Amino acid sequence: MNEIIDNYNVNAEIEIDNSELEDIMLIEPGMMTIADEEEFFRLLKEAKLFIPIHWEKEEVFNIEDQSVVDVIKPVPPLGFNFISLTINDNERALVAFTRKEIMKEIKLKKDHIIMNMRDLAKILYGFGDTFSSIIINPQTEHSIIVNASTLIDLFKEKAENPFIASLEQTLATLKSNSVELDKHYMFFIRSEYEFMENEAVDGIFTAKMPLRACTDPNFQSNLPILHKIMMMEGQKILYTGKSEEVTDFNVLIAPGCEFQKFYDEDGDTSVWRCIKQPFYDNLEEEDDEE
Repeated sequence: MNEIIDNYNVNAEIEIDNSELEDIMLIEPGMMTIADEEEFFRLLKEAKLFIPIHWEKEEVFNIEDQSVVDVIKPVPPLGFNFISLTINDNERALVAFTRKEIMKEIKLKKDHIIMNMRDLAKILYGFGDTFSSIIINPQTEHSIIVNASTLIDLFKEKAENPFIASLEQTLATLKSNSVELDKHYMFFIRSEYEFMENEAVDGIFTAKMPLRACTDPNFQSNLPILHKIMMMEGQKILYTGKSEEVTDFNVLIAPGCEFQKFYDEDGDTSVWRCIKQPFYDNLEEEDDEE
């Protein structure tokens, strides 16, 4: 890691423009479409972020009068420590910022280096499980947490996560790996606002992009609006996680699917029924032509 750090100067005055990354960070994580996530990770991969650091100090006693003297003790192999926050009780998130001004706004008075994400990924990899994630622009309204493993994976030859991969790859996965439901199922989508009804035309909501859903109604319980999605026997979905495991999103519904509101359970919960899946109808037509 020393050869990486040697390329960086502390508190270097360099003009950095992360405005596009900041713009997409304005979208609530739970409301990001796959296209939004793809763009976020593309911009993050190309970004240079401000990484605050601090020099670890060691107490040294003066032999003559036993007074304590503060001296800088470099931390091998970097010579300094990254600033981190504790999340999820005992996990450490490395702190980063899109602009130096944000550090001033939250009154973080620390030295910093400006680092590209490839080098940061290498350092995180070298640290093993020391940092579980990076948190960008903490203590601001639009902070975002990225798993360290996700950042590292961005620089591998192939992205294994379908939400990081291209939309074309996601559609190809939907085509090849979707499963036909053997009975009626209910899936769940949470959001900040009632997007399905707001975007519905003549009572029909059409998914412009693949819809992410979950098998657990309590996922993302901090989001107020719950859409219950009724899928009928014979319709198709893609499991993105093991069906017996509960993750934030473990179901993907193909774009173009049409949903009709069935009823409102209460002010925050609505039930929608999938009535058409033209994505798969088109595939069957292609197969017939062959």
